[in-house]
Amino acid sequence: MNQVLEQDQEFEAQEWEWEPGPRMVKMWVTEPPGGIGAGTGLMLCLHNWGGIYDQEIYRGWCASFAKRYDVVGVSVNYLQSGDDWKLRRDRPYDHGYLQAMDCIGALYHVRRQILDAGLAFDEHRIFSMGGSGGGNVTQMVCKLAPHSFAVGIDICGMPGLIDPIAYGTGEGTHISAEYTRDPHSRRYLSEDMRQIRDFGHPEHCRLLHEANPELKIVIVHGVDDLSCPVAPKIRQFGNMIAAGISVDGHFLTAIDVDGEAVTTTGHPVGNRDRVVMKYADDYLLPDGRLAKRTAQDNDFQCGGSFEYPTANGKYVIDFEGYPTIEFVPAS
Repeated sequence: MNQVLEQDQEFEAQEWEWEPGPRMVKMWVTEPPGGIGAGTGLMLCLHNWGGIYDQEIYRGWCASFAKRYDVVGVSVNYLQSGDDWKLRRDRPYDHGYLQAMDCIGALYHVRRQILDAGLAFDEHRIFSMGGSGGGNVTQMVCKLAPHSFAVGIDICGMPGLIDPIAYGTGEGTHISAEYTRDPHSRRYLSEDMRQIRDFGHPEHCRLLHEANPELKIVIVHGVDDLSCPVAPKIRQFGNMIAAGISVDGHFLTAIDVDGEAVTTTGHPVGNRDRVVMKYADDYLLPDGRLAKRTAQDNDFQCGGSFEYPTANGKYVIDFEGYPTIEFVPAS
């Protein structure tokens, strides 16, 4: 069957403070082989830190999941994809903020195109998966579109902007997001910026669970990960559980290495598409034993806005039209 939606697309996204002016984001879109039907969902397939949306592996994920789960698979070239980060280290790594909004924006456009084509699909089957940086962005799309996602699968994603990652101080990780503690620097990391990027923030977890009680989070993380430390991820996991979020935490030890899906207890984890199948099939398959759907209208249907309070103000996500986010200081 011919694909209805254009496969390689580009759209205008929210402006980035480091490069004022219009900003374009690319995405790769794959429909299920049988076409889009009333039961078809949407699924983000998100690349790692430094990946590119149309690499063969990510196109493969989109095709594989589109067929297996009856979804439209979407790979997004979110902010600072590819060499952009490597070539411009003077700008800190976004770490799931506008990156997540780019991915939510991709879903906004895909959804709009499906509706404009007069096709029915399942608004309650919206999923995301990703590894490493894509695991972090998966956490953040679930947070920043709080009514929309039924399942998010985080494979070895970063555990928020903890100090070692934010400032490159090296405890348990070799990566640095190039922020600074200097309040006079453009690269200064405020407490508000850190809190909105923390998927384990207790109050934010409570608000997310209140908005989307059916959300299922699946975490798959090796205990020997030297890029994204496991201990702070476990702390996030505990905060999610305490807030009532339904989350499966698979913290991999040697006994979990099966040589097929899981090949290491280090950062790569293994074949990440097979990891999704191993740990989330029951939730994602249309006829899965524990198949997940949201109970409420998603954020695109609802419109309006959603707020997360932080130390010195609040972040407001606006879904009236193309989704955007902004920080509003306390008055």
